[in-house]
Amino acid sequence: MGFFKDVNQLKKQAKEISKDWDPGAQARASLEQMKAMNASMEQATQAMADGVPGTAQVVTVGPTTGTMNFNPMMRVDLLVTVGGGGVPRPVSKDLVVPVVYASRVYPGATLAVMVSPTDPDAVAVMWDAPVT
Repeated sequence: MGFFKDVNQLKKQAKEISKDWDPGAQARASLEQMKAMNASMEQATQAMADGVPGTAQVVTVGPTTGTMNFNPMMRVDLLVTVGGGGVPRPVSKDLVVPVVYASRVYPGATLAVMVSPTDPDAVAVMWDAPVT
């Protein structure tokens, strides 16, 4: 009798969950997240094409907002410095962080970046580059 009681309990729980389930809202939220990631990737592509090298210090790391090809997507606030000096500039990015480099993303860490001279918000992290 215990098995059938558990199955009945699961059916009741599924009915309760399905009352609040809105697949349309989830699809719209996913679409907005994909648009934001496409914009972020377009900026990173621009930075890679015409960018100048710099460094970025990680200020804050937000929670993982999803995955892309099994790599976590994170909201990261950075202080970006172009060239050998200059005034650090704050930039917030949604980054797809390769799993093998996830341990590099923590507050206080320094990352090598490329920054577009035409759009200072267009920043691409050079994951495999050493930080100088």
